[in-house]
Amino acid sequence: MDIVVHPISGASPPHNDAWVDAVLATVQGSAGALVSRAMGMPSRETGVPGLLITIWDGDGAGSTAAVEVGAGLRIGVGRRYRITAGGSGLEVAGPPRYVQFTEFAGPHDQSWVDAFTDSGRRRIWPAMRPVPGIVACLTAVAADGAALALPLAESVESLEEALRRTMAASLLPDEDPALLTGPDHVDTQRLLHAEIPAGLLGATG
Repeated sequence: MDIVVHPISGASPPHNDAWVDAVLATVQGSAGALVSRAMGMPSRETGVPGLLITIWDGDGAGSTAAVEVGAGLRIGVGRRYRITAGGSGLEVAGPPRYVQFTEFAGPHDQSWVDAFTDSGRRRIWPAMRPVPGIVACLTAVAADGAALALPLAESVESLEEALRRTMAASLLPDEDPALLTGPDHVDTQRLLHAEIPAGLLGATG
């Protein structure tokens, strides 16, 4: 499965989320989708920045092209990633309301990608999954080895607790700290729409 991550610019201020339907209307086919917006004050020039993340059942599916939605709202050029893992949290009471966009910029070689994937499966996700309010997490890797981790949660506090626990998790004996570089960009955004294919959570590939 693939995801395509598009930046959104020109979204309306927080009291008006009507633009979300306009963004979703640009998604062709039966893709899952996440739509989020940054928290805080909008820019006078660009409005509220956000993300459209589409989830496709098939390698290479889904367009990466930019879309001019209208009235200043723009979906930027997307970047494609292959999903490497997806899982559901253990203690979930409601829908996801926040996503933490955690980016590891490439390029990275295969040894780094293998270390990223393995540490997520064996150490990071087991530490994060039991946190109350963690709904799901996806990880994905681009063609040049750039990687993403996308935890979804009911609250910012759940994301903060998940981060605390993962930072406290000791490296496994066979992990190489030289390969486990930290993220280059982390941004917590408010989720306005979240539709994840049911077969993805708990599966890999």
